[in-house]
Amino acid sequence: MRWLASVILVGCAAIALGGCGSSGDAVDGDDSLVFRVIGFSNEGLTQADAVRVNSADVDVVQNFCVSTGGGGGGGGQAQISLEPYTQTAINAVVRNDQKLDLRIFQFRIHFDDPRTGLGDITQNVSATAIGGRCSNAPQRSCASADDCLVGTQRGVCNFTETTVSGLLLLDFLAKAAVQPRVYGEAQPITLTFFARDNAGNVYRSTAGYTVTFDNFCNCETGQLCCNSVEECLSLQQPTQ
Repeated sequence: MRWLASVILVGCAAIALGGCGSSGDAVDGDDSLVFRVIGFSNEGLTQADAVRVNSADVDVVQNFCVSTGGGGGGGGQAQISLEPYTQTAINAVVRNDQKLDLRIFQFRIHFDDPRTGLGDITQNVSATAIGGRCSNAPQRSCASADDCLVGTQRGVCNFTETTVSGLLLLDFLAKAAVQPRVYGEAQPITLTFFARDNAGNVYRSTAGYTVTFDNFCNCETGQLCCNSVEECLSLQQPTQ
């Protein structure tokens, strides 16, 4: 069983050139041997969009849902509601393979296809990727078993995977900006995390992900999606 440390992300998003108190771009330094993105997950997230380990289906149009209050054959009273529509979030699983803890301070989303109409989205975050810890002295940081010698006993240097929860992929404004010309297409995106250790070294880790934008139906089982109230009512008309 993997030892997972879970942290909650606190951040703010900015589309294109916007920011949230950032002092400028992070220093690029691809150090995948030290800081790695292992993967993504949707564990513990409650949202309308379908988020998976490698991809997500993102609904960019809020429709209506219609169901009947009882009685078959269209005889029940139509019950119309707004389709569940939320921002899209994801969890990232990262690993720190050095002795010092890493403070993740920035997360950036790049949409590889400019036809989406979206610029880079950057958010400042506050999360810690735990470094190595000795099995026989859990509070001791380590890079190898040599750092875990306690008396005559040598422990094991364990490295953990840290789950950064609640990364905001797309807020409502970003969803509204997606261009219809890319609806239904699997769009590759690049996610980059920036982290800094106590010595001031900056590390970067990049991973790919896929997002499909479309007018998905997120109505509940037994409900139908419709684009307008009039369409919803027409769906409830009994068959002649």
